[in-house]
Amino acid sequence: MFKGELGQVLGPWGLLAVGVVAGVIASPSLRKGARRLAVLATRGVLSIADEAKKAAGEVKKVAGEAKGELNKLVEEARTVNAATVQE
Repeated sequence: MFKGELGQVLGPWGLLAVGVVAGVIASPSLRKGARRLAVLATRGVLSIADEAKKAAGEVKKVAGEAKGELNKLVEEARTVNAATVQE
């Protein structure tokens, strides 16, 4: 399909990528569109990262509360057990 040296080195996807990059470099409207796309993609990634951080914080908070409740339960069980053994 691609008989030239460049086609053999890059393959069809590589040639497509080179063509897209060349088009973006050569065309101001494509450059503007690529920039908008990059800005939106970056904004999306940052938003997802922020939400993941918030979710991780909530998980840590809930886990800490659960650990505290479990510690209280264990202490109560020990107290009841000690009182039962003394009787």
